[in-house]
Amino acid sequence: MKRLWLPVIALAAIVGSVLFLAHAQSPGGQTGKAPPKGGVAGRLTWFDRQGRVAGTAGEPGLYRTLTLSPDGKRVAVERTDPQTQNRDIWLLNFASGVTTRFTSDPGWDAFPIWSPDGSRIIFTSNRGGVYDLYQKSSDGTGNEELLYRSSEGKGPTSWSPDGRSLLYYSLGQPTHVFLLSTSGPPDRKPVALVDPQFTSITARFSPDGHWIAYSSNESGKNEVSVRPFDARTGTAGPPMLVTNGGGRTPLWRGDGKELFYIGPDGMATAVEVDGGSALQAGPPKPLFPVPPGVLFWDVSPDGTGFLMPAPGA
Repeated sequence: MKRLWLPVIALAAIVGSVLFLAHAQSPGGQTGKAPPKGGVAGRLTWFDRQGRVAGTAGEPGLYRTLTLSPDGKRVAVERTDPQTQNRDIWLLNFASGVTTRFTSDPGWDAFPIWSPDGSRIIFTSNRGGVYDLYQKSSDGTGNEELLYRSSEGKGPTSWSPDGRSLLYYSLGQPTHVFLLSTSGPPDRKPVALVDPQFTSITARFSPDGHWIAYSSNESGKNEVSVRPFDARTGTAGPPMLVTNGGGRTPLWRGDGKELFYIGPDGMATAVEVDGGSALQAGPPKPLFPVPPGVLFWDVSPDGTGFLMPAPGA
C-alpha cells in the first residue's frame, strides 16, 4: 500500500459541495415544515457490503443523525415525533426491537454519540438558545447535564477511546472541527483540529485512538484526511490525504483496518488502512450507492453492515 502524506496548503478553494452546505446549516435552520438536511422519511435500514438490504429496524419515521453503540447492539438516533414534530433522540435495541425515548425536551436534540463503554451519551440541544452539549446515562436514568457551552452551535461526532477527548464541529458556515476535553468547566476552551481558514467536518477517532479521520477542503477540494492523535497531550499531527476525488462522512471499522466514506457520486466506498507509525492507505473499493438524501450513517463493528435511514423502506 502506498504511503500518502499531505502537506497543508496555505490557501484552499471555497467549499461548494452539497455535503458541506447541508452540514453547515444548524439543526434548526430549515423553514416551514420541510425536513432538515439529512432527514430521511423511511426506516432505519441495514445494508450489506454489496448494497443488499439485510434488514430494517424500528418504525417508519423521519430519521436523521445516528450512532451505533460501541458493541453494535443499539443505536441512538434523532427522530421527529409525527404528532408534535419535536426532534428528540431515541434508543433502539436491535435484539428486542424495543425503541425508547431518550430525550423529551421541547428543544431540538440531535447528534447523539456514545461513550467508549456505552454507558453515557453526549448530544447537542438548543434548549438553552444555542446548540450546546449535554450528556446523560444511556440507560435513561438521571438528569441531562450540561457538558459544554459556547457562543456557536456544536454537533458532536466522536468520543475518544480513553474517554478524555471529544470531537465536534461548529454548526455554521463554514464548519470547523474542534477537539474538546470531556472534563472541565462548561465554558472551557476547545482546540481547532484544522486551521479555521479551511472548512472541516464529521471527524471520528480511530478505534485505538491514534488517528482522527475527517472531511475538509484544506487540500483545495473536499477530501477525507487522517491526522495522528497523541492522547497524552491531546494534540493532532499533520494531515494525510486518504481520498483523491472527493469524500465525506468517514467511518472506521471496529479494528481500525478499514475506512469507509461516501464519495461525491453517492457511492459507499472502502479503503484498507494500516495504522502503524505512519498510516498507509490502499486503493478505494466502491461498495454500493447510498440511498438518496442520506448524510448520516454508521457501520457495524465488523464492517459488514451499514445502518442508515432509507426512504420508502
